Amino acid sequence: MFELDRDAILSHPRLRFLSDVVPVDEHLNNIEHFVNACYVEDGWKVAQHRRVIALRATDQNRLSSAFKASLYLGKYKDMANTDRFLRSMVSAGHSYEPIRGESVLFLFIGIGKPVYDHLVTYTVGRPTRIAGGQRANVPWGFELPVEAKNPEEYKEELERIRDVIRLAKQEKSEQMQAARAKLPVGYVMPPFLMEFSEEALIKNVFRQRLFERGAQGATVEITADMLEACLQIDREKWEFLMDYHGPHIAQWQKSMRTLRKEEYTFANLMEQFGISAEEAEQTSLYELLLRTVGKLPPSMWDKRN
Repeated sequence: MFELDRDAILSHPRLRFLSDVVPVDEHLNNIEHFVNACYVEDGWKVAQHRRVIALRATDQNRLSSAFKASLYLGKYKDMANTDRFLRSMVSAGHSYEPIRGESVLFLFIGIGKPVYDHLVTYTVGRPTRIAGGQRANVPWGFELPVEAKNPEEYKEELERIRDVIRLAKQEKSEQMQAARAKLPVGYVMPPFLMEFSEEALIKNVFRQRLFERGAQGATVEITADMLEACLQIDREKWEFLMDYHGPHIAQWQKSMRTLRKEEYTFANLMEQFGISAEEAEQTSLYELLLRTVGKLPPSMWDKRN
């Protein structure tokens, strides 16, 4: 049975929950119960990493993508070959059609609105988005920005959220759809669902929000949680896909562009980057290129920090 790691959510250092006005513990108990009733007991492997729970990966045993890849390649004698898509199609640069229709359904708990906004921009390859509307649902609290240098400055934001709940739910002097205009940007949304195709995850979501530099800190954190949940379900598949789409790809592309533009010789590299002959002999050429001509400039967020 699945046991929700409550500490990963409730003890997060940047989250401030309004447990005095929102029955967070009761909600989490109910969520855990029905995750088991609706997913675990139905045969799905559920995986949690911190604030993200992967409820259902449609290709969790890789048999569906195996069958599709076999049809694509005209291989009918061993259509349950779960390595075929990865080793015969991904490695050869063929179509990702076998996993385009396979998806992972994620449950997000304790997530600030800015992260939701960053993820919801992915419409292609996102068949499901279930988020409680703010007409009736109230925020659970406030999430401090990763970049916040003075947490004490944000105490009033929590009180603003408390005031919204008081106006709309306790005193009922304002409708929630009106009172929500008073909410701060970083309020913690009630739990929400997003489902992405595996192709969209590896080619777009993980690449742009995790592998490439520049995404905001909280979004990077949650996207990393999504990836870790996927790895728990099928480590071999996602590590293989990362080998073809992971963070090293941007460095490799920069290396190739720089080498083509500058027309460096190996002697030029050694001179410009201060590489000794001994170091050159003992270091992998691939690693040497990534470390020198493939070194990426700092992102806007790196500069600010």
